[in-house]
Amino acid sequence: MGDSEMANNLEMKMTELLCSKLCHDLISPIGAINNGLEFLQEDTSGMLNEAAQLIGSSAEQAADRLAYFRLAFGAGGSADQVELGTIKGLIGKYALSKKLEVEWAGLDLADTSNIDKSSGKLLLNLNLIAADCLPRGGRVEHELAQNADNPDIKIRLSGEKAALREDIKLGLDSRIPQESLTIRNVIAFYCMILAINCQKTLKLLEESPLLIVFEVS
Repeated sequence: MGDSEMANNLEMKMTELLCSKLCHDLISPIGAINNGLEFLQEDTSGMLNEAAQLIGSSAEQAADRLAYFRLAFGAGGSADQVELGTIKGLIGKYALSKKLEVEWAGLDLADTSNIDKSSGKLLLNLNLIAADCLPRGGRVEHELAQNADNPDIKIRLSGEKAALREDIKLGLDSRIPQESLTIRNVIAFYCMILAINCQKTLKLLEESPLLIVFEVS
């Protein structure tokens, strides 16, 4: 098998796994909506208010995740750039659902400032990794530097028992064998590809039980 065919197969597997990731993360809120609808059909259940609240909160969560994934994985519009405020808003809502605190530093950019769409996608996907690394919640600090359109990124993850799984580390390697790419590390691999699209390199700078630091430069 030639290098070109191997690259095409790896890209196809990445696409399939990203679709699987999207569906996996949407199953929970959509399933909760179905449960709420079942309660509504039981007139004697005495749980109509609870069912309505379940449907409302689950529908909101599903809509928020769809908006996040649309830009993180999809085209998200035809423009080559996206407003920073849109990225920060999506990350803020996602972080709240994962019990994460978010901070922004570095370049003094207004929310109306435009950044390259690949940079925006990279920020969104790095925060998906952050949620994996901080299962008990924590802090995610973003530092943007250099070029405002295509900024260098440093992201610091801190929290109780912060941990970077070995399979995620493997996903950060562009030479990863196709059989080692899984739904558990495809986001890391996609981040690496996005960094290349930004003409940058994604690096793991620090890893400890208290702090994990990634840099894109």
